[in-house]
Amino acid sequence: MNLSLQLLSGLAVGCIYSLVAVGFSMVYRAMGLVNFAQGDLMMVGAFVGYSIIISAPALPFWLVVPFAAAVTACLGYIIAQSALWPAIQRGASQTYLVLLTLGIGIVLSNGARLIWGANPLVYPIPLTHETIRVGQYPVPAVYPLIGLTMVVLIVGLHLLFTRTWLGLALRAAADDAQTASVMGVNRRFASAASFALASGIGAAAGVLYAPITFVSADMGMLGIKAFAAAVLGSLGSIPGSVIGGLVIGIGETLGGQLVSSEYQDSLAFLLMIGILLVKPTGLMGKRG
Repeated sequence: MNLSLQLLSGLAVGCIYSLVAVGFSMVYRAMGLVNFAQGDLMMVGAFVGYSIIISAPALPFWLVVPFAAAVTACLGYIIAQSALWPAIQRGASQTYLVLLTLGIGIVLSNGARLIWGANPLVYPIPLTHETIRVGQYPVPAVYPLIGLTMVVLIVGLHLLFTRTWLGLALRAAADDAQTASVMGVNRRFASAASFALASGIGAAAGVLYAPITFVSADMGMLGIKAFAAAVLGSLGSIPGSVIGGLVIGIGETLGGQLVSSEYQDSLAFLLMIGILLVKPTGLMGKRG
């Protein structure tokens, strides 16, 4: 297959990894925990998008993305307030918190099976089957939308964290929770808001990923690669998560083409291991 076509495919998948990885980094920086339910929140967002499309078939797809993200963000806020923050207040260990997020992910996955069924679902929209031509090769028409949405979300996050009171409060709580509390920032709300934002971004990634594959309760397994991308870029760094996601996406796509698609998943993790052996702090990390 044409190399440029492989690069486009790798970039599109890498953008999905990047968005989910950004969610991992946001929660880690705000709450100090690795949220292994992030992939399952992405899956829930994809299912919510499916329900919105079925309920309002005339709604443009580009509006389905923010609506699904908003619903999933509300779910994330509830999870943070009702499950995670009480555990943090009781002084739960990191091991307990990681297991808690794994349990939340399992509940979300099984809940999705109960609500939407165990069979994979395909988005019933023209975009699922539409292609555009790059040279002589057809590529999914959703690819440009994936790239554009990632750019809009990353720019939006930058503006949020640098130009709004809410964003500055979230940054302050993440950087120095005690000082932020003294200055009047509610740490519980800040943590829950960060978790909700991460959930919404993950949901947007799920809705965008659905047209090039399908939606199933096992879709959350993609979160493992996104976590690898976050670690590769330096967990807690949003720019690092974006770069890590693109590196993993392009690396596994080109590697799968050059070696074998059967080893595509393994190649992604081999790439991560190789880079971390050279730079243990991640691509955007600093020593010391």
